[in-house]
Amino acid sequence: MRLKLELSNCYGINQLSKELDFTKSADNNGVNSLYAPNGTLKTSLAKTFKDVEANKPTKDLIFSDRATNRDIKINSIDITAKQVMVIDSYNESYSSKQISTLLVNDVLKQQYETALNQVSAKRELLLKALVKLSGKRDIAALICEAFSRQEKSLLELLTDLSQQNIPDYTRFSEFKFSVLFNPKVLELISSGDFSQELAEYVNTYDQLIQRSSVLSKTFNHQKAGVVSKNLTETGFFNASHSVNISVDGVKQEVASKEEFNRLLQEEQDKVLQSPELKEKFSRVDGKLNTKDTQEFRDFIAEHQELLPEYQNLTEFKKSVILGYLQSQQNYWDDLVATFKQNQELVGNIIYQAQQQKTTWEAVVETFNKRFKVPFKLKVGNQDEVILNGAAPAIEFEFDDGRGESKQVSQSGLIEALSQGEKRALYILNVLFEIEIRQKNTQPTLIIIDDIADSFDYKNKYAIVEYLRDIAKVAHFSLLLLTHNFDFHRIVSSRLGAKRQNRHLAIKSSDGIIVRKEKYQKDVFSTWKQELANNESYLLASIPFARNIADYCGHNAHFDRLTSLLHLKEDTKEIKVSDLQAIYSEVFTDQAGLVLPDGQTPVFDKIMQQSDALLATNEESPELECKVILAMAIRLRAEEFMISQIADPKFLEGITSNQTRELFDKYVNMFSTETEIINLLDQVNLMTPENIHLNSFMYEPILDMSAHNLYQLYEQVKQL
Repeated sequence: MRLKLELSNCYGINQLSKELDFTKSADNNGVNSLYAPNGTLKTSLAKTFKDVEANKPTKDLIFSDRATNRDIKINSIDITAKQVMVIDSYNESYSSKQISTLLVNDVLKQQYETALNQVSAKRELLLKALVKLSGKRDIAALICEAFSRQEKSLLELLTDLSQQNIPDYTRFSEFKFSVLFNPKVLELISSGDFSQELAEYVNTYDQLIQRSSVLSKTFNHQKAGVVSKNLTETGFFNASHSVNISVDGVKQEVASKEEFNRLLQEEQDKVLQSPELKEKFSRVDGKLNTKDTQEFRDFIAEHQELLPEYQNLTEFKKSVILGYLQSQQNYWDDLVATFKQNQELVGNIIYQAQQQKTTWEAVVETFNKRFKVPFKLKVGNQDEVILNGAAPAIEFEFDDGRGESKQVSQSGLIEALSQGEKRALYILNVLFEIEIRQKNTQPTLIIIDDIADSFDYKNKYAIVEYLRDIAKVAHFSLLLLTHNFDFHRIVSSRLGAKRQNRHLAIKSSDGIIVRKEKYQKDVFSTWKQELANNESYLLASIPFARNIADYCGHNAHFDRLTSLLHLKEDTKEIKVSDLQAIYSEVFTDQAGLVLPDGQTPVFDKIMQQSDALLATNEESPELECKVILAMAIRLRAEEFMISQIADPKFLEGITSNQTRELFDKYVNMFSTETEIINLLDQVNLMTPENIHLNSFMYEPILDMSAHNLYQLYEQVKQL
């Protein structure tokens, strides 16, 4: 994969043109690492790619009127949002939105779906019929609510109900649920006055039933209707059978359905039309005088026999729902039978899902091995996520190392964690997202913005190991952005970034240049082998050789080289030939070193090189050039301060930190020279760490702008 960037006025990137090669091979994962000093490129480039990822336009935040150009191509084709993933250095609120896909075991899910496929089809047939009967789309929820069961247990509930000896409630199936249970009516029924009127109506009804010549409290018109229905459906009367009914104690033979129903209806009408019950009903009816209850009033006037049911709403709702189910008995029986056939298989799959170790857990386990953090993660509803696609309920367990752990919320966890631990949690969420993208095999350019920033070395190396794993994924291409030169070198080395894929960003007024990193390995090895051929290497090696002399006990050499970093009595007398003798002993593999211009003072060469660099005025000279400039700045500043202080005895008494001692003395003597004091303060700020150089500590000078060094050198030189 080749990435072509043509950018202008993108969040401060005034101009950038660069092509990066991410081509993979047997010995190359195509990783590109870009070191960019602060304020150069890194954050702006990451923001630009985030815009691509979010399908948003890019702009310049400060100079918004400038025309922005964002032309990014992969293999000569415009980049798309799905091809990009940007990983911020840190985002406390970030969490992967697709974690549930990592919790799904595809094999189990397929078995589960296969096992429930027939059940699901039968379930839909029954529910569709019930929706039509009841007029309620949420009939499944209503069924479970009526019997105090969770909706996910619907099939178990229907199975349990089918095994019970339930009276026939099919007479209720002719009524819509919303008519029977009008919310305003239910609210009215629960009120004291209406409840009292209803109780009196029911009491009177029961008394009249008891006085009926045919009906009774236990054999009321509803039970009688069930008997009539059963006799008719079984073909009892068609077979020329008859029944005897006791009317006022006298048996009366009934030989047809019509005669039987007429007799029952007459008895029911006697009860409902009795003056006593009418008077009680009128009181109930009088309460139903609002617009919201008018429809129910009309309904109940036609079906007075239902009014007693409202004394126990909970049971009435159950009866109505059972009536709906009984009216669709064939669908109900078919569903229950199919479910029972698959129940054992489904139960076994659910058990396996609860025990299953998914990709999510594998990521967490690897994370816990690499990072030391006081929290553990688990999923509280793993079977639901795996089988039903539910959102994962992630639980955090905090352990403070005292043998006691406690479950906490994510917000509570964030509050308790250190900054490094928060960053570790963020990285864990990033790993989830990366794992998801790894599973879907979409070719992806992953932009990684200083993900190891603010971590200690142990955890930095843990992150590098992750990056190494990710880099091996065939459809991933990694571009690492960092302002930490040490991390850039570690990543380049451990991830096997090829020479042409290790870059440095250089900023100028005209634009940003991305160059190949010059020193791919140890910079000092390169310098040491070219001491006789490259004067810049020769001079820049002075601080390094001084460190080696100090470590190895070459005290005389250490003192001599110190005189080239701080102005001493012998500084201007030290010749190149003296440097040759020191290098030959300090660098044991350079015993035969012969340097040109042996009689030239080293001080002069330092100044000549610095003057030449100033005249060339290149934006970013190499490391050796910056070291030479820093040395020259220090020597010039000390030369000025010594001349102004003019106190040899004070100078002889300085045993360490010479530049700082001279500066403090100068400030004390010339406190009104504020401009010069400010300039000399810049010398202290910009050069100490750069002069005392070893193989681990040259990042500060690389970060520094060359123009800042030029300007400081020129100003100190004018003193």
